[in-house]
Amino acid sequence: MEFQLTAEQVGLQQSVRRLLAARAAPRSAFTEEAPAQARALWAALNDVGLGALGLDLPQYELTSTAIEQMLVAEELGRAVAPVPFTGVAAATSLLSRGTEPAAAHLLEQVIEGRITVAALPAATGGGVDVKAAAGDEGWTVDGEVAIVPGGAWAQTLLVVAHTTNGTPAVLAVELDAPGVTTTPLPAIDPTAGLAQVGFSRTPAVPVLVHDADEAISAASALATLLVAAESTGVAERALRIAAEYALTRRQFGHPIGAFQAIKHKLADMLVLVENARSACYGAAWQLSGGEDAGLYVAMAKAVASESATQVAADALQIHGGIGCTFEHDIHLYLRRAKSGQLLYGDTAEHLDVIAAALLDEPIPGGATR
Repeated sequence: MEFQLTAEQVGLQQSVRRLLAARAAPRSAFTEEAPAQARALWAALNDVGLGALGLDLPQYELTSTAIEQMLVAEELGRAVAPVPFTGVAAATSLLSRGTEPAAAHLLEQVIEGRITVAALPAATGGGVDVKAAAGDEGWTVDGEVAIVPGGAWAQTLLVVAHTTNGTPAVLAVELDAPGVTTTPLPAIDPTAGLAQVGFSRTPAVPVLVHDADEAISAASALATLLVAAESTGVAERALRIAAEYALTRRQFGHPIGAFQAIKHKLADMLVLVENARSACYGAAWQLSGGEDAGLYVAMAKAVASESATQVAADALQIHGGIGCTFEHDIHLYLRRAKSGQLLYGDTAEHLDVIAAALLDEPIPGGATR
């Protein structure tokens, strides 16, 4: 099969890259102004329609797929951009499938950039234990989510909770509502905006209450793919930074890139980057076609996260001592790679999915493939 990007997809990719080059400042994630700057960058990206990517809604004249979302995520990884793209994409996926009246209203607000929504369609590397109950005054949720990517910046959270009859439901919770506690978390990658969120009889609005499993699986697969695509962008940019440094750093009268050990390492890094990109493109193709892409997404996540971590670590090593300093940017890429490796299922979990599919056996824990 031959896969090539369309002219429109290439144009989207280049536009996002130019905008990020002008506006993204990942180092600002280490300052007190980080949340405000992240929101400003996300507003700029949302103004060009990134919050609505992946939707097929005639009323908004929107027709794009997981392929476009993957391309944007890869660019965000290249820039180590501190924006909640993955969470918003998962949220719009859930909202577009919502059957309750609030779903359409929330989706409109997200598309128009009036609110930032994070979503938790599946475990993100921490515990998710939330229960929902319907009463005379509406729905309430109780429990705790250990890790919410983008939770430090979001105004609304879509959470998958277990109802009293044991089935999953998707509910929207305002993060300034009574009973909500939001605690920003220290993280190896401060651009992730991680937070711990707790609920105690917190008012919630139903988005999808009945037959939610398929929508939850689709949103989970999309979020996992986008983290993999971000990791691919991280790896590609880390490789380029290392290659440029190897051309200018001189030892023994020669650029260090002339030495065989460096040349071979850079070549191996390129192989890892291309493997990750191919896996992500394949998964996006399956997902955009409405296929059951769980296996392909698991492959993309396992390959991309491991490749990004290795490439970023090798890039830092090529820089030598300067790479270990806070002032150099290369550590930002290793931080993002390690963070992506752990979010939305670590490598071992996704390898279990792949093994179960190859062996045609049930996946432990009842996960779908």
